[in-house]
Amino acid sequence: MSNRKDPAWKYGVEVEMDGHKGYKYLQCKFCDKILKGGVYRMKEHLAGIHGNAAPCGKVTPEVRDEIKTYLEKIESAKKRTQLTREEMIDKCVTLNSQKGSSSGSVTQRGIRGPMDRFLEKDSMDVVAGSKQGLDKDARENTCMDIVRFFYENGLAFNVANSPSFTNMLRSVGNYGRGLKGPTAHELSTTLLMAEEANTQSIVAEVKKTWIQTGVSIMSDGWKDMRGRQLLNFLVNNPYGTVFLKSVDASDVVKDATLLFELLDSVVEEVGEDLVIQVVTDNASNYKKAGEMLMKKRTRLWWTPCAAHCIDLILEKIGSLPQHENALRKAKKVSNFIYNHGWVLALMRKHTKKELVRAAPTRFATAYLTLDRMLSLKQPLEQMFTSKEWDDCSWAKKADGREIKKIILRDGSFWSSMYYALKTTRPLVNVLRMTDSEKLPGMGFICGSMDKAKEEIAEILGNEEGAYKEIWKIIDDKWEFQLHRHLHAAAYYLNPRFQYSDNFSTHREIKIGLMVCMEKLIPNEEDRLQANIQLQLFQNKKGLFAYGRQQTVIDKLSPSDWWTTYGDDAPELMGFAVKVLSLTCSSSACERNWSTFNLIHTKKRNRLKTTKLNSLVYIMYNRRLQHKFIKRQALKDDDDPLVSEDVPSDDEWLVTEDVPSADVDMSQPNKGKALQRVDEDGWDDISNRNDSLDISDDDDDDGGDYSFDPHFKPLDTNDTLWDTLDI
Repeated sequence: MSNRKDPAWKYGVEVEMDGHKGYKYLQCKFCDKILKGGVYRMKEHLAGIHGNAAPCGKVTPEVRDEIKTYLEKIESAKKRTQLTREEMIDKCVTLNSQKGSSSGSVTQRGIRGPMDRFLEKDSMDVVAGSKQGLDKDARENTCMDIVRFFYENGLAFNVANSPSFTNMLRSVGNYGRGLKGPTAHELSTTLLMAEEANTQSIVAEVKKTWIQTGVSIMSDGWKDMRGRQLLNFLVNNPYGTVFLKSVDASDVVKDATLLFELLDSVVEEVGEDLVIQVVTDNASNYKKAGEMLMKKRTRLWWTPCAAHCIDLILEKIGSLPQHENALRKAKKVSNFIYNHGWVLALMRKHTKKELVRAAPTRFATAYLTLDRMLSLKQPLEQMFTSKEWDDCSWAKKADGREIKKIILRDGSFWSSMYYALKTTRPLVNVLRMTDSEKLPGMGFICGSMDKAKEEIAEILGNEEGAYKEIWKIIDDKWEFQLHRHLHAAAYYLNPRFQYSDNFSTHREIKIGLMVCMEKLIPNEEDRLQANIQLQLFQNKKGLFAYGRQQTVIDKLSPSDWWTTYGDDAPELMGFAVKVLSLTCSSSACERNWSTFNLIHTKKRNRLKTTKLNSLVYIMYNRRLQHKFIKRQALKDDDDPLVSEDVPSDDEWLVTEDVPSADVDMSQPNKGKALQRVDEDGWDDISNRNDSLDISDDDDDDGGDYSFDPHFKPLDTNDTLWDTLDI
């Protein structure tokens, strides 16, 4: 159980009880008492909480306090999660409530439906109390009607996790008996237009902030099911990301001039005075189009996506011998396990986790997966030395013996994995920063890249021969592809770097600052004042003196810090807020391709273009809003890189060299049809059968995987196969 994170596992051991299958039994190491029901009761026992377990009389005060603190932390996290969900649900009904809809508030019980105005508060409480008194059969019958709707229409199970689903149930309940549901005609006409108007109102609130911070236009391309090359255009600032439109660019994307004209039209649509940068990937045609755009629009920048560039750096590093050895063998292990359902079930039984950890970029997924695999080294070794493995048919086959050899006897595999991780972790941390939406990344990318190089050198003993090759790979991408004057200016203006002991005064930084001031402060008098005000900022004079404490700097985002302490330098403050409010990645575009896969289906190809555009506009912006709320609620130790969305043809899950004849239906399952769960926590129902849910479950209070050596897989064409609980 060494892979368990829950501290209670240090003070209890799992024991087998004859004739009591299906329950988890733990024995306390202090008093030897055996507890039934899982690790949560062990925590109650150790903490001395009078709940479902008697307090331990022999536990030390230090351990009791440790477990109590852990329980309080878990309870606080649950409350935070619930508040975030309630906020997302509230966002679904806020506009309707303002218009006098019957939805009402979802967080204030008792102020809900259209009958509320005729009821006194006491009588409403009586009604609520009587509802709670209904027997379980009534709820079960209601739920059966709901699930039939899911089953008959092939809806993914995790649609039930959508805040909109929760709000829909509440609104129906508030209305009471006799509700006449919307017709198909209403759904595709009047109600569609009404919801589009609601969404436009949400977008309008974000647009009001654009003049204060300026915006970044983000673009990324993808191919739909008909082979069309589509470009998504989004607009980002610290208050949220807004979907603007999707364009069929099949005849444009390969031609730099036509691509420039398209980007230029989007800038015109948003407003040239508001646009500070356009972020795309750094393919040659985008680079040429970006340079043409900057020649015409002299007050904005084209910048390549930082996440894409860092992923290219990781890809290049991955070709080095040590890294290549680790990635190739780890991929072979992962492919073997995920291509054979019986082996996958055995792995889950021993590790209680998934091997593959998804991330927005290809090589971030690779290195997060290496990290996970290294942390599960001991459970994997236990798996391949277990009696269950020795007795199974795969242990006698060549590929099974090869994987066992890699895990148990290939010393270079684990050592090369450790080396690969320690030399790439600083870069993965930079990628993590660029992908987080809690803070705009522009003010951090330059300093973070320099820090990553220094950390890699330190990890390798500061021996130039050891880190020289990795540094060259980083410099080739960073210096010649990614780095821009805008990054240097943001570094200079970020108080976290400006007021630190190791702030760089390199000439290149100052040049970047001056070039950006000339471009983004067009008025010569304002630019002169901003230059003079730089002395106040550098020397911590005036209000800047009150914001120089490190605790203050660390608690505020750089743009918020300037808004709070920059009043003595108004011209410089306006410039700094706009620069430090910028994103440095277009990864928000990539995460929402699944939105279009849902809309652009064969069944909906006959929909008129206007209706398709409306559906995409509503779904994209609603999901962006929910994702923004969810990301803002991330704790400091939450990983913004980890995603629950991994396509089933991911190279870590499937391999082309596994012949179909290798499938033994009596034992292993080569199925790939596990449910796709996107970042928002509910399913993309357009991809039910081509994705694998690898969501990370660290909750040790749940039941163990039930392992059945005679398991027979479901048909991979079954649209309702949501999860594989084997």
